[in-house]
Amino acid sequence: MKQDIYQVEQIAPQTWRIDECGRDNCYLLCGSARALLIDCTIGTGDLMDVVRTLTDLPLTVAVTHAHGDHAGGGYQFGTIFVPRAETDRTWRGPNMRVFRKQLLSNRMKKSGITKANVRGNNLKTNWLPYDDGAVFDLGGRTVRTAAVPAHTIGGMVFLDETNRLAFLGDTVCPVLPMHTYRALPLQSFDDQSDRLTTLLDGYTLFCGHGDGRVTHELVQKQIGWVREILAQHPANAAKHGKQYYPAFDPSGCVGYDPANLYPTDRKKGWTIASWNSILRG
Repeated sequence: MKQDIYQVEQIAPQTWRIDECGRDNCYLLCGSARALLIDCTIGTGDLMDVVRTLTDLPLTVAVTHAHGDHAGGGYQFGTIFVPRAETDRTWRGPNMRVFRKQLLSNRMKKSGITKANVRGNNLKTNWLPYDDGAVFDLGGRTVRTAAVPAHTIGGMVFLDETNRLAFLGDTVCPVLPMHTYRALPLQSFDDQSDRLTTLLDGYTLFCGHGDGRVTHELVQKQIGWVREILAQHPANAAKHGKQYYPAFDPSGCVGYDPANLYPTDRKKGWTIASWNSILRG
């Protein structure tokens, strides 16, 4: 297994950002009694070994949502906590190796990470459901979850109330990912925006991609951009696609699908039947 995949940055006392070759981030938080790993990346390297170089405390692993670049490394830990709304078989499928292999970035490939690095059978990982308002007591440090259904139906924010740190997963990123697999309609982000602003007030923000940093100013810009997109497009487009507003900018923009702006009865993406067929095969 390639050994230099993960880079570690201490971002606060007893708190580390673990970067999977620039592709995605997970976060390790330690209290006096337990450690909490928030997200577990694609799992292309020995993430468990990296964690164990930082702490030997009993470890809990919980993910902000069940996309393969956040839950994929769960096979290394045996049991992970997953938002209840994303524990069914339709979310297990994208965490299979065949789909996680498609998540490798060009930077990863240039660094020598290949599809052979994508290992583990996530169908054997025990996914335990957790709910909005779940509390992880680490000993002198309390982390609470808050549901923000937008990027995905079960998307959660983790709030370290002791140190006023918020871990957003993909709820907010510099490139707001409202154009990815099973993202809710863009309107859902607007619906959550006032609550999100209140929820994050007074917290330092970290997300699942880039260098992890998110400013409150960017959150407000993205809320404004989402509202501009919706104002310019009163209905869903006929065909799915990927667009960025106001333009693609890795420091800040909105990724969206013109055919997924507003709720609709139209089926999008994989159906339960198609996933069951894959899992049986």
